Amino acid sequence: MFKPLKGIKVVDITGVLAGPYSTYQLALLGADVIKIEKIKDGDWTRSGGKDKYLSEKSMGTSFLIQNSEKKSIQLDLKSQGGQKIALKLIEKADVLVENMRPGKLEKIGLGWNEVSAINKKIVYCSISAFGQDGPLSNRGAYDHIIQGMTGIMTTTGTAESGPTKVGAAYIDYATGLNAAFSITAALHEVKLHHKPVRIDVSMMDTSFLLMANMVTEHLNSGWIPKPMGNEAQSGSPSSGMYQTKTTPLLLAANTNDQFSGLCDALNTLMPFEKNKWKSLEYRKNNQSILRSEIQKIFILKSSDFLEKLLNDFQVPAGKIRTIPEAVSEEQFSERKLWTKVNIKSINKEFLVPSIGFKVNENAIVARKPPPTLGGDTISILRSLGFCENEIDDFKKKEIIG
Repeated sequence: MFKPLKGIKVVDITGVLAGPYSTYQLALLGADVIKIEKIKDGDWTRSGGKDKYLSEKSMGTSFLIQNSEKKSIQLDLKSQGGQKIALKLIEKADVLVENMRPGKLEKIGLGWNEVSAINKKIVYCSISAFGQDGPLSNRGAYDHIIQGMTGIMTTTGTAESGPTKVGAAYIDYATGLNAAFSITAALHEVKLHHKPVRIDVSMMDTSFLLMANMVTEHLNSGWIPKPMGNEAQSGSPSSGMYQTKTTPLLLAANTNDQFSGLCDALNTLMPFEKNKWKSLEYRKNNQSILRSEIQKIFILKSSDFLEKLLNDFQVPAGKIRTIPEAVSEEQFSERKLWTKVNIKSINKEFLVPSIGFKVNENAIVARKPPPTLGGDTISILRSLGFCENEIDDFKKKEIIG
């Protein structure tokens, strides 16, 4: 079993998506992740998602997606007692991950200076909207705001539709992956040099780097990206979206070999002048005519037929699928991207995502369900050396949930 982070202890002071998703990756890789949650409600995603029953049980789908393999402790971090417990946890940890606004943890004695003073091997990872420095560092934001502020929305949609948000919360997920990647690298750095490491991960930085080609082009040449709709970013004259007899098809005949394969595939359906379009320069100068000729043939056949035909000729192509269609296909199930966990507290099985790669032909999947709210509080306190009288006192003072 691939568990390279086995023995690594992670204190998780994050909520919502990017932060929990980063620590979920660490948990899947074998780390022991303890999630600190607020008294009463915990992570507010516990009440989110489309399944009303799960939300009422504080196991909302928005929470379940990225919190398997973790433990949960409820602490009032505003209280001295809660801070004392948190510091005890951190003192024995290898990693601290937080996604509060910059400066918030410093106010309660859990900032970088305080933590690195008591733990000389800590990896302290801060995830925020805009980073720990700069004029916007104190602002909060969510995925769609970052998409708008970094220019992503001006590259999607069309001139007619105006700026268009990318559907899913891609910036949140990419930020979580970015944080997990940086933490694993920092753990190696600590092992080499025996010094604490501070990591600063921002949604804004992640968003810009997801557009590295566009931003680099602009910074170096002044080129300004325009909305591309469903067209290929390559700018290849024959690539992009085409209508078929059934559903739209995406085509990528970018190289000369791929375009040659496209011509050969089209010629199995009706005559197509391959030699006429041999020159890339000619194809670029006559793009609208070329696309019109291709479209006339594609509209006669189904997207399923054309997808198979084109790929048989080594031309990348795929029909547009709905999510239900995509996840019902054999390729999806073969990759084992989702796996069932049994949530005993609500007597229900739930599918959760695995990590995004296979190792030695095996998928890395969750085996333990997400924790109940504060379900590990007592056992964690006992492991830290607190006696029953101290734990009872914490309960009376509502320092723990």
